[in-house]
Amino acid sequence: MTYFVDPKTYYAYKDRVLELSQSIQINYPEHLPPNKRRPGLSDEQIAERLGLDVFTAREIRCVAEREYYGLDEWQKALAFKERACRGYAKTGLSSATKKYLPKRQRS
Repeated sequence: MTYFVDPKTYYAYKDRVLELSQSIQINYPEHLPPNKRRPGLSDEQIAERLGLDVFTAREIRCVAEREYYGLDEWQKALAFKERACRGYAKTGLSSATKKYLPKRQRS
């Protein structure tokens, strides 16, 4: 599927879409009290809130993320995810929270 959002629409919504998305999170650091956390919204929720269709909201988010974050940020995120997954697979200990997470049983 190919989709294209015209530049006028993209620039009109990109900052708000990023702010509402999971891309820029002001939400889950454990040191923040629950009333200060703000989880990001799904593409569907963003589209509904801004009066866009979901394909437009998703494309704006994807393009804006690539524009907002430099390549080094993407590489750091990949390295973090790799360490987190390997660490959990070895020990069952979350590398982010340092809490033991029991491994799920396979069905």
